[in-house]
Amino acid sequence: MKIVTAPHPRLREIVEEVKDYDKKFYRFLHDLADTLLKKDNPKGVGLASVQVDKNYRSFAAILGETNQNSDRPEVELFINPRIIAHSQDMILGLQNGEERFEGCLSIPMFYGPVPRYSWIEVEYDSLSSKQLRQLNNLTPTKRRARFDDFDARVIQHEYDHLDGILFTDHILKHDLPLYIEEDGQFVKVSNKKEILRLL
Repeated sequence: MKIVTAPHPRLREIVEEVKDYDKKFYRFLHDLADTLLKKDNPKGVGLASVQVDKNYRSFAAILGETNQNSDRPEVELFINPRIIAHSQDMILGLQNGEERFEGCLSIPMFYGPVPRYSWIEVEYDSLSSKQLRQLNNLTPTKRRARFDDFDARVIQHEYDHLDGILFTDHILKHDLPLYIEEDGQFVKVSNKKEILRLL
C-alpha cells in the first residue's frame, strides 16, 4: 500500500466509524499492518487508514518497547477507538524527562516536540496482526485499556489522524520548534510557519 503525504486531502478528513466488519475490511487491516511492518527508512510505529488513502476509522500500532525492538514485532489494530479518559498533565517528551520528537510517515523528514497526555484510556475493537494472518472466523475483541508514556503518545498521534489532525498542527498552535533531519542530525527550521501552512 502506498503511504500518502501532506498535503493530500484525505489527511484532513474526519473519518466515520466502521460499520461493516467484512472480509474486505479485514483484508485492508491485514495490508495496513503489513505496510507498517515493511516500512523502512524511516521505520514507523503507527499507521492510520487515512495515511493509505482509506476512510476506515482504524489504525495500526506497534506498542511496547520490547515489541518495537523485536525482529518480528506484533501489530495491534485499533478499530473505532475512543479516548474515554486521560491524565491532567501533558508532556512534550517522555515521563522520565527524555526528549522524544514526533515524526510522521505522511510528513517525512520533519520532527518536533508535541504536547500529549501522559496516559490515556481507550475503548476500541482490537485485532492483532497474528489473528489477521488467518482471514477466516475473525472476531475483534472489545477492549478498554490504559496506555502510558510513549504508547500513549503513539495512540494519540494516530487518533488525531482519524480527525484530520497532523502533529504539525500542534507545533503551530503552541509555537513549538520544527526540525528537519539531515545526515542523522536534527536541524531547526527557520521558516516553520510558511512550511507548515502548506500542509
